[in-house]
Amino acid sequence: MALKVILDTRFYFSYYNPENKKIADWSKRVIQKISKGQIKAASSTITITELYNTMGRILGTDAIKIRIASAKSSNINIIPVTENIAELAGKITLNTPKIPIADATIAATALIHTKGVVVTDDDHFKTIKGIKVKWLNTL
Repeated sequence: MALKVILDTRFYFSYYNPENKKIADWSKRVIQKISKGQIKAASSTITITELYNTMGRILGTDAIKIRIASAKSSNINIIPVTENIAELAGKITLNTPKIPIADATIAATALIHTKGVVVTDDDHFKTIKGIKVKWLNTL
């Protein structure tokens, strides 16, 4: 099965600290499907940076290490930032200057590896040509 989705950092925020029961139930179902091999998912290495920068400030680095290990053990692959991804991310920021570098990098990873499918509720992604945002719907 080909890689189907890229999980944005926002997915992890919603999984570990859901805003409501609907999001909690949905994100758990997504992880269950990934764990069972029904969805092939990955995240960019830049997501690791964002997790340390945000959750790490609150929970500490040990908790983030555990969460990253948990993601990997749930069949979520981590895709490194390659030269091709970096180049495309740079082009994305030229075309949409309000996009943060991390989001541009995640979007570039999705465009190269999943035909642009990103699991997020971050509105930045909706402004990037070729990105298909998935949130609270069946994957």
